Amino acid sequence: MWFPLAPSQRLPPTLDFVFKVLLTREPALLQDMLQGVLQRPIHDLTILDRELPGALVRDRSSILDVRARLHDGSRADVEMQRRAHAALGPRLIYYGARDYGDQLVRGEPFDLLTPTAVVAWLGEPLFPELDRLHSIFELRERHTNWLLSDHFSIHLLQLDSLPSPPTDEYAARVERWARFFTARSDEDFERLASETPTMALATHTLDILSQDPETYRIARERADALRLYQIDLATTRAEGRAEGEAKILLKQLGKRFGPLSRATRARVEAATAEQLDRWAERVLTEPSLDEVLAP
Repeated sequence: MWFPLAPSQRLPPTLDFVFKVLLTREPALLQDMLQGVLQRPIHDLTILDRELPGALVRDRSSILDVRARLHDGSRADVEMQRRAHAALGPRLIYYGARDYGDQLVRGEPFDLLTPTAVVAWLGEPLFPELDRLHSIFELRERHTNWLLSDHFSIHLLQLDSLPSPPTDEYAARVERWARFFTARSDEDFERLASETPTMALATHTLDILSQDPETYRIARERADALRLYQIDLATTRAEGRAEGEAKILLKQLGKRFGPLSRATRARVEAATAEQLDRWAERVLTEPSLDEVLAP
């Protein structure tokens, strides 16, 4: 879900840097979004981390979330993730729990704690089989579904899932924001802008950000950094798989042909994934080690 960062086009609101600047520049947008996601009125909010240090933007692994304290003291941690990696679930729990625990200092009573909600918009689904735009995970008893506490919840908004027809104004807000993040054409944005003042403000603010040279430059740097991060991550995972496959193959070769020479072990350890796959197919059928490891 990527839009080219051409100067004549809008910046992609699914880029975490643009997402954060959009919502912190116009808190009314964040307020409207949270009212829909949390399904309740929000009379006011305070953004806790407006600043965006340059080093943080260039750090490929940094998390550009939006943290807010609502009028009733509850808290929300909102972020955009274009990729749903395997560790995303535990990471959302970790950062949400840390935000919840940071409310108190040692010795303060626990009744001062207020609810924390983690809101994660996902460009690709964490649970493809869960075909819902908005899913809510809470602390509940497994058998009876009894709620232990309303102090912690994680809201996953999977943009690849088709939203159901809105049943109330809160669901309608979430559906409009989903369409805003997935809009691809001028017509899509114009249609949204004509529906509500909030969508008009969101589109206008995105246009202003897109026309600002400095914002455009930082967004491009952030997009490049994230792209390199994904390449590095994929390479590391591929290398890890190849290393594991080499160990398995060496064990199989040793069991079938006896102790292996240092040269043979080095050859297997340096092999490509394609070579390892080819040799693994031969290890049980070819009569000699040389034939297994033939080019």
